[in-house]
Amino acid sequence: MKLNYMQCWNGAMILLRDHKEAILAIAGVFVFLPTLLMAQFVGEPALDGTEDLNAITAAYSAFFGENALSIILSNLLISFGGFVIFFIIAPSHGGTVGDNLSKALRLFIIFLLANILTGLATFAGLLLFVIPGLYIACRLILVPIIIADHNETNPLEALKGSWDQTKNNGFSILLLILMIAIIGAITVGVVQMLIGVITGLATAGAGWPLIQNVVSALGGSALQILFTVIIGSIYLQLTGQGSDVGEVFN
Repeated sequence: MKLNYMQCWNGAMILLRDHKEAILAIAGVFVFLPTLLMAQFVGEPALDGTEDLNAITAAYSAFFGENALSIILSNLLISFGGFVIFFIIAPSHGGTVGDNLSKALRLFIIFLLANILTGLATFAGLLLFVIPGLYIACRLILVPIIIADHNETNPLEALKGSWDQTKNNGFSILLLILMIAIIGAITVGVVQMLIGVITGLATAGAGWPLIQNVVSALGGSALQILFTVIIGSIYLQLTGQGSDVGEVFN
């Protein structure tokens, strides 16, 4: 089945509409909150305007060494939150938020192993002039929702399932993801810039870091939610469950 962009977008919006309360609750606790806490209390590496690659590498190494535990825990929480959302929107699942949290927790290790395998395959492709890596990543983009929808306990089977379902659609998915990423990043960047200007003017240049961090965390969380429902919609369409969007979701 060939990916239809309009149907994919409409399907994603319907998923978001039909599950918005559960999605916002999970994203608020597991995506927004850890992102905000990291921005507020850990911050970013001190690069001091340097453009030297060795200095930048050293700064990031020192930053990770000092904040390894916070970074790892934050990323695990954010990954778990995204994984729970896949359970919420997977066609074979229903029930309460608590049910989906429990199901996601049982399969979280499988999800992490599958992510590691996906990362290794993508990295190998990136070594071949970038584009093959991006293509591989898009062919494996359905791995988390396949795990969620089928309660898959074999990460290799999840990778194989995604590879099979995205056949002949790798570059179509890549173009869709790039368009959304670019537009989303520009939108979030403009909002952050406007908030920075407003708070800077209101405080004579000092700014309000908390407000700026809240806006940044909200933007990042919104993008993660958007990508998650887009992946869900791609899965529904390519598995034949989204051929009639209105019928499927009604």
